[in-house]
Amino acid sequence: MVGWRHLVVVLPGIGGSVLARRGRPDDVVWDAGKGDIADLVLRPDRMSVEEAPRLVPLGLTESTKFLGFTVVPGYERLLSQLASHAKLDRRGDPQSPVPGAEVVTVPYDFRRSIVEAAERVDAVVCAHLTGCSRAERAGRVIVVAHSMGGLVARVWMGLLGRWPWCRALITLGTPHRGAPKALNWLVNGARLLGCELSRPTRLLRGWPAVAELLPRYQAVWDTVAGVGRYPHELPIPALAVAAKTAFDLHVQIEKCWRAMPRGGPGMVACLGWSHRTPDAAFWDGQRLRVTKDRPEWLALTGNWRHDFGDGTVPAFSALPIELGNQPRGPDRLPERHVPMAYSSRIMELLADYEGWPRIDHVRGEEHQPAIGLDLEEIYAVGEPIAVEATLREVDADVSGQGVWALLRPQGDQTAAPVHTRLEWDGVGGCFRGMLPGQAEGLYDVDVLAQHVPGAGDLRTGDTLAVVTGE
Repeated sequence: MVGWRHLVVVLPGIGGSVLARRGRPDDVVWDAGKGDIADLVLRPDRMSVEEAPRLVPLGLTESTKFLGFTVVPGYERLLSQLASHAKLDRRGDPQSPVPGAEVVTVPYDFRRSIVEAAERVDAVVCAHLTGCSRAERAGRVIVVAHSMGGLVARVWMGLLGRWPWCRALITLGTPHRGAPKALNWLVNGARLLGCELSRPTRLLRGWPAVAELLPRYQAVWDTVAGVGRYPHELPIPALAVAAKTAFDLHVQIEKCWRAMPRGGPGMVACLGWSHRTPDAAFWDGQRLRVTKDRPEWLALTGNWRHDFGDGTVPAFSALPIELGNQPRGPDRLPERHVPMAYSSRIMELLADYEGWPRIDHVRGEEHQPAIGLDLEEIYAVGEPIAVEATLREVDADVSGQGVWALLRPQGDQTAAPVHTRLEWDGVGGCFRGMLPGQAEGLYDVDVLAQHVPGAGDLRTGDTLAVVTGE
């Protein structure tokens, strides 16, 4: 063990907390073993806010899961890295904090509002700082937050006023400005082979937290009126109230953060940049079409023209609106949204804040050679799996480059992978190929490009779900 100067608080994203009905391990509702792929798709009532208004968080999920409409990460890899350096409080129970813990995970009921989640964070952190004076609490906490967890942290630091306690907030793929993917879920529903998965769709539409993931920029082009619109401005009654409530909450968060002094908490926004990502939508008066083909009316300038996203959150959305006041820019990571939860960059940033020596001092603010992976996250049983890969920031002719896609059951590195060589598409400027359809389950997809001129070996990957439709 090495000495830690800060209390590190780890916040998961949506789906990343184990939830139980009455706070007992034998009464768990969501932990997502393999059977939950089918169970949550076909029997989602146990996760309904109406059926179960309050669920008790017991800890962070350990392995990658399928939440019924999206793939979510497990946090065991990150916690294993942290455990080699620190004493962990894995449960984050405000009633029984682990004495002397240097890292605490804070699970929360990810179905409900991020404000309620922030209140739980406050209870947990207060329990760990009991006995500390005001001066001892100042700058004592570093928050590491993945995806929606970053929004929870911003509520805790901003609306709840705990920013003086924080040395820094590190966010990983957090949709600070929202994600059109969430808008697609709420309007068009979770879909498989073009058909709506009705049960998961009803489930997510009842979760307040999903509305809080909606874009808070004019992400929708109204083709009839010829203007850009916010989600709450769409003439969809079932969406309007929840979307406006969420928008107003984000405006409050921004105001609180703009009011913080320049010498306040550090903010490190880590974003994925090389992967095509839904970042806008079109509304024709009747239907909403979400697109990965970035339209001109978004009017992105500078480096943002070369930043795409992590497959879930657009790159520009992973940066808070007020981050321009900070002395450093965003950290660009090669990972997609799920693998970002255990990126090696996390430990590098913590090492910097803790003052530990390390060899690699390369900052992630520039565009480094990387693979951009375009891969859907849900497939039907037996459906061929389309893979598209683009070699970005490579200043060479790559048309003859060997690029391979490998697929194996999730987490099983000993299984012989199914593989295919991706073929060059000169029109699209990318590599494309198909992996064979699979049985129900979770699968890891890795894309490899070896000996790329001027870039060496490049690799990326993600996890997808294969499910049975209704």
